Amino acid sequence: MEYHSVQWNETSMEFCTGRDFPLVDPALGAEFTTIRLSTVADVERAVTTARAAGSGWRRTGWDDRARLLRSTAKRIRDDVDAIAAVLTQEQGKTLKESRIETLRCADTFDFYADDAFDSRPEIRELDGKRSWVTKRPVGVVAAIVPWNFPLTLLSNKLVPALAAGNAVVVKPAQTTPLATRVVLAHLREAGLPEGVVTAVLGEADVGRALVAHPDVDMVSFTGSTETGRAIMAVAAGRVKRLALELGGSDALIVDADADLDGAAKATAIGRFFNCGQACIAVKRVFVHRVVVDEFVEKLGARVDRLVVGDGRTPGVLVGPQHTDRQRQHTVGLIDDAVDQGAAVLRGGGIPGEEVLQRGYFVEPTILTSVPENARLMKEESFGPVVPVIEVESIPEAVARANASEFGLGSSLWSRSPANIRMAIESLEAGYTWVNEIAIDFDGLPFGGVKQSGFGKERGRESIDEFRVAKSVVAPENTDVLA
Repeated sequence: MEYHSVQWNETSMEFCTGRDFPLVDPALGAEFTTIRLSTVADVERAVTTARAAGSGWRRTGWDDRARLLRSTAKRIRDDVDAIAAVLTQEQGKTLKESRIETLRCADTFDFYADDAFDSRPEIRELDGKRSWVTKRPVGVVAAIVPWNFPLTLLSNKLVPALAAGNAVVVKPAQTTPLATRVVLAHLREAGLPEGVVTAVLGEADVGRALVAHPDVDMVSFTGSTETGRAIMAVAAGRVKRLALELGGSDALIVDADADLDGAAKATAIGRFFNCGQACIAVKRVFVHRVVVDEFVEKLGARVDRLVVGDGRTPGVLVGPQHTDRQRQHTVGLIDDAVDQGAAVLRGGGIPGEEVLQRGYFVEPTILTSVPENARLMKEESFGPVVPVIEVESIPEAVARANASEFGLGSSLWSRSPANIRMAIESLEAGYTWVNEIAIDFDGLPFGGVKQSGFGKERGRESIDEFRVAKSVVAPENTDVLA
């Protein structure tokens, strides 16, 4: 099947000479093609190529960089339907979700093409001296991307790194490389010099070789906290710069005076979009006791309208889990909670419909009376299951939200200015939404605290992650900046 309008040129960007690896359609549970993975020797070639090409790219003027980013954005938008079809087949999300992600990727290319991100010397005032701060590229960046949002998380790393003048070695998840291939092909066709971006595919040995390589100056990674810790250990030997966006267990808090329709909508979107497979997603809901019954009724009504199935089928709103292993993990979290006394209000396991037996589907699930020691309350859940927990007050809800080791996102639905101020100040998270659906924006920094990692994606803060600042002091009559 021909998926896209740009042919992939394996010789110029991708370094993969290893074993064959099957790609599986999550909605069908069946292999649909194979790819070749990289070897450790391929990593060496990919990094060396990027290092050699990077010196020219860092000297490329801002106008040329910005023009290339805007051209790539247009190409992606023009190819959105084909890219979305690829993404749905390899990842499992619905076509609507794939279109949203593809267009969001294009938006990120446009966002960092803005002249505001040009790196100009910043004058600083010193008595009797002339001083300024310059910023230069880090060098070669390893961008390690997971499978849940292959294009969103690719663009969050790749685009600001390129805009800052870096060369990049991309490592997509080996289960979702195809949409990434198309985007990189569009980037190359837009005029990116050969070698500035290279790509490798593989499992832990490839990732370890990439992180450890002496010519990789920075690693930008999204994935599990466990893998983030392993990357830190490997990178420590060379004191590499890191940006780590790790796990999350976001809390949504519903006050007694909240807009319950809005809160239920935010919960349904925040938990069931992409079949619950997102780092920043509603994973625990704390509801004031005086409205918990009404809230659960409204949330249940929304879940009843969710159609589960193959994401290419019109009307389907929730696709499959990405792999059978992921499905079994989600079902295990549900079973553990039920075994400890949780009540199942909706869903609860694998759908019974025969047409859904082939793929990796899980019913959208609502649980109540979930004990604190249930795995669902402590681990990061990556599936369509939401626990609703009754609380006596908003301070109690905030305290229980903060009891997690994670601190990525948080939400509050309330009309009380005092409770809103308290929650904003007290919630231990990198992002807080107040009476809003949990959507992150290009213009705002995104990143977590605690075991959710460090470093920022999106916003000006992101492009500065990929630059090194240098302070310069000279005699007052120095005129080199003219």
